[in-house]
Amino acid sequence: MKERRKNSLVRRILAWVIAAAVAVSILTVPQAESYAAGGKVTKVAVSNLPAKQLTLKKGKTFTLKPKVTVTGKISKKVTYKTSNKKVVAVNAKGKITAKKKGTAKIYVISKADKKKKCTITVTVGTPVTKVKLNKTKSTMTVGKKQTLKATVTPKKASSKAVVWKSSNTKVATVTSKGVVKAKKAGTVTITATAKDGSGKKAACKITVKKKKTAKPANDPTPIPPAPTGSVVIKSLTILGNADIQVVLSAKQALKASDFTVSSKVNGYGKYVRKCVLDSVTTTDQITYRIHLNRQDVLFNNNMIQVSVPKLKTSKEAVYRKAASTITTSEVKIFAKGDGFNTKKDITYYKPDISGLAVFTVGELPPGVSYKEVQTGSNSNYLEFTGVFTASGIYTTKIDVVDELGNKIHHTITWKVWDAQTIVAEDIIQYGYLQNPDAAAGKPDGAYTSKSDAQILPRGGSSTYTYEVVSKADCMELTPDGFYAYGTIDTRQAGTYSMKVKITDKKDSAIFTYCTVTFVITKGIRVKGTFVDLDGHKIKNTVSDTFWCYIKSKWTDRAYSIDLKKEIGKYNSSTGTVYFDVPEGNYDIRVVNKTGGVEKYLENYTVSASTSNNYQIVLPLYQITVASDNTALGVSSFGEWEEADGTLRGKGEYLYLPVGNYTLTSTAEKNGVTYQATLKISVTNTTRSATVTAHVVAK
Repeated sequence: MKERRKNSLVRRILAWVIAAAVAVSILTVPQAESYAAGGKVTKVAVSNLPAKQLTLKKGKTFTLKPKVTVTGKISKKVTYKTSNKKVVAVNAKGKITAKKKGTAKIYVISKADKKKKCTITVTVGTPVTKVKLNKTKSTMTVGKKQTLKATVTPKKASSKAVVWKSSNTKVATVTSKGVVKAKKAGTVTITATAKDGSGKKAACKITVKKKKTAKPANDPTPIPPAPTGSVVIKSLTILGNADIQVVLSAKQALKASDFTVSSKVNGYGKYVRKCVLDSVTTTDQITYRIHLNRQDVLFNNNMIQVSVPKLKTSKEAVYRKAASTITTSEVKIFAKGDGFNTKKDITYYKPDISGLAVFTVGELPPGVSYKEVQTGSNSNYLEFTGVFTASGIYTTKIDVVDELGNKIHHTITWKVWDAQTIVAEDIIQYGYLQNPDAAAGKPDGAYTSKSDAQILPRGGSSTYTYEVVSKADCMELTPDGFYAYGTIDTRQAGTYSMKVKITDKKDSAIFTYCTVTFVITKGIRVKGTFVDLDGHKIKNTVSDTFWCYIKSKWTDRAYSIDLKKEIGKYNSSTGTVYFDVPEGNYDIRVVNKTGGVEKYLENYTVSASTSNNYQIVLPLYQITVASDNTALGVSSFGEWEEADGTLRGKGEYLYLPVGNYTLTSTAEKNGVTYQATLKISVTNTTRSATVTAHVVAK
């Protein structure tokens, strides 16, 4: 009897335990699932890289630190995936291992929402070991700009790009190209960090001072009219944003110091700004060419006044670009139910206009409207608002006319997707045939064009198959997981297209088409020669000494040319640069390593029917440097540097504007450090001289 009661009690206890376990199993579900209904993953990023790229040596490792931004309660866990295990591997904790030379992508994917991911491009190669700036400290005035230059070591680094950052954007800002603009008085540190994830960086401490404003007289003394029969300024022509032509009524010998050039922005204002002149040249003492310093280049509608006080003559002119009409387009992709985020550019249409503009806006997608936004009193743009209430493809045409008569015909194609609708952007990519040996100045060699375009569908189940419907022989389709690429390899100019069918992997009834088009034009060889004021060809004596930039004038952003090359890199004595570019008009700019000298050639026409050879005269003089120490020549020394850290070049040739310089440089030989001191005075009469450096052991 007792035994029976004991067994009954045991059975009851077991029943309670089982019931409790079942209850717990019912109440306990995976965290990601329990949070799914109450939250949303908005962004997946990596917090320990300055950009979405990384360079590692073979055999080295790096562990990613993911940062998942969410709203509400939802899992922040991620998974990792590599596009090529043979190049780089990644484990479940985000530890990347470099396997062999090459490039692969690492995907950091949200567990809660696999559509949210961050893609890191990993290169197994040579990382940056050092970053150096051309200045470590500097002083600026509010409103002024200067360009910092970053040099990375080694020269064969797989990625030489850097990321710029300001410690206080209220004091000074910095662009992606290292251009610093002083905003208000204070101290700020500008940092350049290697983009390859090596962690190498360099900094420049900048002190910004208040602008000293001159108080002009209420009634400035006007320049009296020239006496009858005297020499006056007959005509004044603005040739470009930094070049002015002055024609006198008769021959008169004038120096640069005889000219005064002033500028202003407001037509009703006064000429309070005096421009700095880089050079004044003439061949007949009647027509003079004035080149403005880079800090005083003109912008549209700027007014200038050129005067020659000793002749009591002056003349005014307005720098004005001709009105243009351009056609532009863009594609905006949204999910059904999406609204607009005022922090994202996709919410706005901000055309490049002068002053205020009139907008004429066509039909918008269901649920979408717009409003005009005015910034201050001199510009306006469109801001889109609302929520997309229907999937599909919609077209909106926008016509813009600004104050100067410039016209823009803009088309927005809206592609709205949902679970039953796939959308993909039709791609038009422009290119041109280039000679791979052009940089070295070799005339022979095949002109080719190799390129690819990424196909990025949205909607459906987010998993797709890709099928070629039709294509040109020189094109191929390359699927790459979620994406696909249309590629081209051709030696002939022409228009080439490929039509691709994109089908939902989980439902073949859901599909769409997209077209990839490459427009390839012929490349034309352009040769530039660069000389100093005495006709000496600029020699290349150190990497990065002088650079030439060429930029297309047309405003179709899908097909713009923006290139740069080092002058004389392949033949230091020629002072030349070669570019292969399509026909059209270009702005050409030359700048030295320190950014202190800049020269423009505006609106240069490249045509198959012309020679396409140009020459630019830089406002510099060639200085030949010698050493007073026979045991140690000039070639042994590094950069010549001023006391404020400004670099002036390297080797036996320097190119300097008029001015006085004290430069130093160091070298090591047999364990001994030597310092060279160079004192130079460059004038319009003592120019292109040979100067001897004093070399002593420290």
